[in-house]
Amino acid sequence: MKNLKILALLIVFAFSAVSFTARENPVVKKQLHDQIVKLLGKTTELNLVDKAEAEVVFTLNNKSEIVIISVNSKNKLLDSFVKLRLNYKKVDIKALNQGDIYKLPLIIKKRNI
Repeated sequence: MKNLKILALLIVFAFSAVSFTARENPVVKKQLHDQIVKLLGKTTELNLVDKAEAEVVFTLNNKSEIVIISVNSKNKLLDSFVKLRLNYKKVDIKALNQGDIYKLPLIIKKRNI
């Protein structure tokens, strides 16, 4: 019985790991990157010393809108900024499936003017 529970737990972890990976199509990645950059904008009100990093976990709803699941960052202002700019914004990429979970590494660098 204990072995059956462990096996069931391993199967759950295996399926969650597979569903957590984004599509490996470079064209789709480029399209998603371009649309995310456009939605985030070129300027922020964040006072960055050098750069800020985050990992954004999101899914798409039935209207092709980004639904933020979590923003993993040490910078709380970056968390709020990303949620404000991306949550429930529409993306137009047919290769992304609603309900799939995607991870997006995000690095915002301070621009030297």
